[in-house]
Amino acid sequence: MPKLPAIAHRLQIRWIDIALAIGLTVGAVIEGSGDSSLAFSPAVWLCTVPMLLRRRWPISVLLLTFLGFSLARNAANFSALIAGTVAVVSVGLYGRNQILNWLVVLGGAGLIALEFGHGSTSTLPIPAAALPFALLGAAYLAGREVATRQRQLNVERDRAAQREREQEAAVKAAAEAERRHIARELHDVVAHSVSVMVVQAGAARKVMDEKPDAARESLLAVEASGHEAMAELRRLLGVLAENGNNGSAPLAPQPGLAGLDTLVSRLNEAGLPVELRRLGIPVALPPGVDVAAYRIVQEALTNALKYAGGARTEVLVHYLDGALDLEVIDEGTIATPADGIGRGLVGMRERVALFGGTIEAGKRAGAGYAVKAHLPIEQAE
Repeated sequence: MPKLPAIAHRLQIRWIDIALAIGLTVGAVIEGSGDSSLAFSPAVWLCTVPMLLRRRWPISVLLLTFLGFSLARNAANFSALIAGTVAVVSVGLYGRNQILNWLVVLGGAGLIALEFGHGSTSTLPIPAAALPFALLGAAYLAGREVATRQRQLNVERDRAAQREREQEAAVKAAAEAERRHIARELHDVVAHSVSVMVVQAGAARKVMDEKPDAARESLLAVEASGHEAMAELRRLLGVLAENGNNGSAPLAPQPGLAGLDTLVSRLNEAGLPVELRRLGIPVALPPGVDVAAYRIVQEALTNALKYAGGARTEVLVHYLDGALDLEVIDEGTIATPADGIGRGLVGMRERVALFGGTIEAGKRAGAGYAVKAHLPIEQAE
């Protein structure tokens, strides 16, 4: 018994096929046992029982139906006629070779016309011999039309599923891009502020006993950096809040190159001697380029603070015709650890790539480290 479902699945037998075969077989027996009916012929079962396999072998089922009609002759009843019609429609639905399908249908119609057409009359405006061709042809075409519509429906369903998959992929890609953007912003904010705080706290610890005033200044710098980091984090979290709105989110202007003087001053206080130089004629930058340029310089200076050992560092902002060049060069002698600027460099490259620019970062020939970025301005606009 457990094998029956597997066999039915392999033979493509559905519950409607079982009900159709049983119903037509019982109907044929009832019709054949009536007083006003002709003698019953078991040959009609060749028309009704094979309905079980009409999906798996439609042409074979139709041929058995024709054989049942030929053997039963005048004993073929209404149930057998219905079975024959369903068999022809099934050929249109499930038959794969259209040429073979037409040959079988037309051949069967010809046999029926020869077998039953002699001497018969019809009230229809067509010859009696043409009636089987008209009926079987119409049934077959009906099956073909239903099959065509089913295929179109399947194609549309597949296309809808494909569009849904593409939409899901696009949403995931957008979410991943936004996740990287948020991670980059958090890294830029936290890494810089924490680096300044660590350096200042270390300096305060070293001079706390001997130079309490200097330690106090360092701790004040730690406090200022902490407040700045908290303000940046609140801004980011306010944007990310699900129920945030323009009236309640604690938004703040994005940083730009105009804030480099403050950044350099803070790093000078933290013990990193930084010189800022500007070349060219300053122009109004697109907001995205302005933020990216500031973050690149901030990240490069943060790395210099951590790994250059307090060596002299130079920042160059060069305004070109349709582009912006940035250079951050330090003279440190401490080798940069392999993972020292891993994530920060990835973030800088992503920012530069967003605007079609280029970036180079690496150790200098003599000593120190250099970061050079080129940001097109016209393309960003």
